[in-house]
This record gives sequence, structure tokens and C-alpha cells, in this order.
Amino acid sequence: MGIWYAIGAMDAPKLPQNIKKLIAPSILVYSKAEARAKLAFVRKNYTDAHLHVDATDGRFVPSRFWCKPHEFGKLAIRNSFEAHLMTFHPEKRIAAWKRAGASRIIFHYEATDRPLSVIDAIHKHRLEAGIALNLETNPDQLGLILDRLDAILFMAIETGWAGQPFHPEVIQKIRAFHKKHPRQFIIVDGGVSKENAPSLISAGVRQLVSTSAVYGKSFSHK
Repeated sequence: MGIWYAIGAMDAPKLPQNIKKLIAPSILVYSKAEARAKLAFVRKNYTDAHLHVDATDGRFVPSRFWCKPHEFGKLAIRNSFEAHLMTFHPEKRIAAWKRAGASRIIFHYEATDRPLSVIDAIHKHRLEAGIALNLETNPDQLGLILDRLDAILFMAIETGWAGQPFHPEVIQKIRAFHKKHPRQFIIVDGGVSKENAPSLISAGVRQLVSTSAVYGKSFSHK
């Protein structure tokens, strides 16, 4: 999976404007060269989009993506971006991602037993705080910390691997949450497509994180 290929003319798939304006292109990469190539693709096809940068530690999830914040910050990033930390001890990574230029840090509820402390640490760095929930996690578990969050991200695939099929039960999960918390900023990540995006938007999603809907067949991994 660590070998990647840039293919063809690097044109983005066509999306309806109401979907495209909510897309946050996923920067999930295995090398600095791939990061440069995808950022160039985004500059061409998603000029003003907010980006979603995936980072792993090889422990919270077994996959390892290239995502060194001190090096990522040196790339020619013209878009605002958030860092999605699929890592244990997310509080140790906040300062580095702020220096890299992130405006929002998203960490996993399942990765820490002190989520409120992580939220407070993010806010002390004057960044937005978001929390991500694995497929099996009920958002009711968030309790009172929900009021301290700037965003909540629902995973629609198993965390840590790209290219998985979308889990449609997430739509009802989001719809029920949105009904209870209509002002909460909802993000969905994983398996987002032109076909399921309208149902996700109708359910209350305000940001669609996607790889395949953004890049189509312009990149491939083996």
C-alpha cells in the first residue's frame, strides 16, 4: 500500500456544486512526494477548499501514513486545513500541528481517557477542537463534553484504512444526532461519494471528507 502512482491528466471527478462546496479533500499520503502531488491537485481543482490531513501513529490504527507536521508545514499549503489525529496521546501533537498551520485538531474519543483535557489543550492553542467517533461508538457517550466541541466527526468506515465500503447505517446515526443537536458542526469521513452525499447532507452533515470523490482515478496505491 506504500507505493502510489499519479495517473492521467489529474482532473477531478465532476460533482454537483452543492456537494463540492462541502467537500474537504482528504490528504492521506504515504510520502512527501505524494503530499506535494495531492496538494497541487487540490490547488487546481479545489482552490478554496478546507483540507483534511490524516495522521497515524501505527498504534491506534496499524496503518502508517506519511504525516510529519514539521515537514508538512513547509509545503506550499494555500488552503486552511485540519489535522485528524488517529493516534494515542493526541495532546502531545497539538503544538506541532499548530506550527504546521492547522486551524482545527480532530482527535479520537477512543484514543484517550481524558477527552476534556485534550479539548482544553487544543483551545489553549487557539485552535478549533473536534472529536472523531469510530463506527461502534455511540455519540451519547460524549455527554457534557459535547458543548465544548467545535466539531464532531463520524467515521463511516473502519478507522485507519482508505478504500473501504461506506457503512450506510451511519446516515441514520447522524440524522438522530443532528435532531438532538441541530447546531453542532457535523463531519463525516470515509466512503463519501456522489451517490451517498445527498443523503448525508440531508441528515445534517456540513463537511464531507473524501478521497475517491475528490481524486477519482488520478492516484492509485498498491
